[in-house]
Amino acid sequence: MEDVVAVELTTEDGHVCYFITWGRIQSAVDPEPIEQLVLGVADHFAIRGTPAKARLCWSLQDARDAPYFYEAILHFAHHPIPFGDGYAKWRKRMDHRMRRGQEIYFVGPFKPAAGDSGGTIAFGTA
Repeated sequence: MEDVVAVELTTEDGHVCYFITWGRIQSAVDPEPIEQLVLGVADHFAIRGTPAKARLCWSLQDARDAPYFYEAILHFAHHPIPFGDGYAKWRKRMDHRMRRGQEIYFVGPFKPAAGDSGGTIAFGTA
């Protein structure tokens, strides 16, 4: 896992979207806590359908074609991680914010399920 990560979310209908957020906050190595967190706050965002599963991507490249990928990367680049003395306090604050649906950037897109034409999806952050 890296300091900034992509999480792929799939709905019960098979639609797929991506989120960019901080990595190594809930666990330094286990992907399940961030996957469960994103799954739990997905209803804060304009996603279509019911979230079914979340998967931590091994690389940010998985989400690179999403409409707001670069905006998300710039957002996180402008908010550097305070390594050293301030890290523990920052990590605790980021964990709290993430659990409220903040510090998680919805970048899209939805890949339509088989036989679905897609449609218009609203993008944004919580």
